[in-house]
Amino acid sequence: MCSGFKMIAELLTAIILLAFGTSHCMAAAQATAPAPKPAAAAPATATTQDLTGTWQGKMKVDANTSLTIQFTFARKPDGSWSATLNSPDNPAIRNMAANAVSFNNGAVKVDVTALNGSFSGTLKGRTLEGQWSQPGGALPLVMNPYEKPTIAKADLQTLLGGWHGPLTVPGGTFTLVIRFKQNDKGELQGTMGVVEQGGGEAPVSDIEFANSELSFKLPGGRGDYQGKYANGTFTGVLHPMGGPPNGMPVSLSKGDVAAPVYVLNLKTESFAALSGQWEGTLEVTSPQGQKVTLPMVLNIGTNKNGEIVGSFDSPAQNVKGIPVTAATVEGSKVTFKCDPLKAQYEADLANKTLTGQWTQGPVTAPLTLKKKS
Repeated sequence: MCSGFKMIAELLTAIILLAFGTSHCMAAAQATAPAPKPAAAAPATATTQDLTGTWQGKMKVDANTSLTIQFTFARKPDGSWSATLNSPDNPAIRNMAANAVSFNNGAVKVDVTALNGSFSGTLKGRTLEGQWSQPGGALPLVMNPYEKPTIAKADLQTLLGGWHGPLTVPGGTFTLVIRFKQNDKGELQGTMGVVEQGGGEAPVSDIEFANSELSFKLPGGRGDYQGKYANGTFTGVLHPMGGPPNGMPVSLSKGDVAAPVYVLNLKTESFAALSGQWEGTLEVTSPQGQKVTLPMVLNIGTNKNGEIVGSFDSPAQNVKGIPVTAATVEGSKVTFKCDPLKAQYEADLANKTLTGQWTQGPVTAPLTLKKKS
């Protein structure tokens, strides 16, 4: 996280939403893997020899990473069994149908060809003990009947609304926003976003709040947040996958926060020359010598109030609207600052082309942007 490469390659992503990789165990399924419609998941029954329903457990991948695993079992009309595999922590593992399921005298075997893996275990009362196996090794997996968590009415009223707090990462400090609401069915939903990006928000999942303790999964299951509520504030730690082993401290206070507007002080002739969309490619090299190419877009225009504003986009990473916080023009030399990323772009303007350097932290990389016609 501290290298210049990652400052650019990760902080230009959706900060938390996309900055950290998925788990290195039970990796993405192949594109050809079947994606059947999920069956309605009933709670697993207490009967010792009945698998029906959804079973959930945590599989410890390494000292700092665990994956939530869910198997939903259903009995077919002919008496055989079907199973669907999900991992709320890994969006690549969703409604994945098992190719074979056997259940004899308490012994359970599930084959998932799409992952080149299988689960073998034994049903003991309300506990399914076993292991998940893939080429290269096996990991213990213990599952129990899953029941969707419920939140007390008083706790729900505390939780509903917007929450925000500072998030410090290498390269800058950002404002994290979490919003909780109920849908038309009364179900609790949540979203998360970063104010300084100026973009949309993505859904969080597995929201639990009881005994003043809040937890939820980050968008795409890429980690979680755990916090303690006291005196109107959640004090907790964000654990993004691939992030620091001890997580990232985040305290959330109630209330919505609007994205700041950075009005650019450009003269009429300068705005005329710079207004529009500029496109180019940023190439950086990692400490390991790997070259990474990032398409970049610079937008200069006016907002609904007629004020001159600007922003950077990283299309390949689905990130839009990282604000330009200041712009200066001296002759042909143009400078754009991006305070949220602690970055700066200096370039010479000629023939509808900006030729210059992108600087972020200790890293400087060439960047040429051409005006889109």
